[in-house]
Amino acid sequence: MTFARHLVIASTALLSTLTLAQAGGFQRGTADTDVLYEPGTITNRFSFTYVSPQRDFETVNGVRGNYDTYTGNYQIPSAAIKFGNDTAACAGNFTESFAAEGDYSSLPGGAQPAQFPGGSRVRDLEFKSNEISGTCRISYSQDGMRFSLLGGLFAEDFNFDGTSLATRNIGATLPASLRATLGGLGASLLLPIGVTADTEGSYKTGYRIGAAFEIPDIALRAQVLYRSEVKHDDVTGEGSIAATGDAFVRLADGRQLSIPTAAAFLAQRGINVPSSLLTSLPTNGTVLASGLPAFQNTATSPQSLYVNFQTGIAEGTLLLGSFRWTDWSTNKAVITTVAGNSSISPYNWDDGYTVTLGIGRAFNKQISGSVSVGYDSGVSRGSETTYTDLYTLSGGLSLKNTDWAEIRVGGLIGYWTSGSQNVSQGALFNATVGDDWVYAANASLKLTF
Repeated sequence: MTFARHLVIASTALLSTLTLAQAGGFQRGTADTDVLYEPGTITNRFSFTYVSPQRDFETVNGVRGNYDTYTGNYQIPSAAIKFGNDTAACAGNFTESFAAEGDYSSLPGGAQPAQFPGGSRVRDLEFKSNEISGTCRISYSQDGMRFSLLGGLFAEDFNFDGTSLATRNIGATLPASLRATLGGLGASLLLPIGVTADTEGSYKTGYRIGAAFEIPDIALRAQVLYRSEVKHDDVTGEGSIAATGDAFVRLADGRQLSIPTAAAFLAQRGINVPSSLLTSLPTNGTVLASGLPAFQNTATSPQSLYVNFQTGIAEGTLLLGSFRWTDWSTNKAVITTVAGNSSISPYNWDDGYTVTLGIGRAFNKQISGSVSVGYDSGVSRGSETTYTDLYTLSGGLSLKNTDWAEIRVGGLIGYWTSGSQNVSQGALFNATVGDDWVYAANASLKLTF
């Protein structure tokens, strides 16, 4: 087995683990363009990544508590098929490109605190974008070197669903005399509600373009690849409003009375509330409206620039490195509107930078392994706390016992630094997060014909 052959085997083990360290923000999977360099006329690769980010609040509005993790575990599927040879090749890809999930039901009140009394509070949200793409490589070889140009198009959709909590004043549904009585006491008849939105945006197109330089004899490859920005400006759907609890009366001094207690309170003052009126009030679970128009502000998948490098440094040993810049500063806030009622999730991120450095080693013809370290500059800058600086350690193995099949497995552990958000910096509420952990695992199968 030649020196270069050893290096190629060593490099394959690390490629699967590099994708586990994402570049801040909502980024999930990236199109597997590395398959364009694989030998063989037809190559298929199927990959699955599982990520468990363990992020929770230490304090909320200055109150320390044992709040549950609000970042959900997630999976990243990826599939790629390549047709071609050393001179030209094209690959089709599918992956989940961007996504996020947040569940704040463990916070006081079952949702994020409101920015102002009576405002809506995000209880949970989830969105994702799927990407279908085609990327081609055209290469020219001379004097043991190969020069390549890469380019292609992708299509990406956008799907969102979420629920915000609020209270609705339903005093207008009462008889005029009872409305006047409550008004005279400075009291209000309120109903806790949940506003749910389910929206989606159609597929929007973008492009990739890049170049690569290789010296195959020493397994050297340097590549730069740019992915364009995509704006989803047609995110629409339907919403609904439902009671999340029973109606209650709030007195002028802030006390909250259940409906039976409020009826007894009024009876002591000589005001009789008919029992038929009490039973007609909405209760927990009552759907107040459905099929309402819902939409979001423009959602942007940011542009990014990815640079990776590999070269042989010893027999059967490869040095690998990568750098990614992502234009996260385009993401200011997500605003969801249902029938004129809006809720906001502010971000106001900085651009993100991710750097990785690793070593790959071929142990024999069948097994190679790798280890890498990484740093991801945090994009959170005071409006929210999730994406602080991240340090990662990852490793992987490549198992190959035939010329046409290969299995790769990898794992990652990441250390998230502490951070804070503040109303003065655009946050909806003051909060802090501590030092947290991220865990990930990846497996892939490659078939070559």
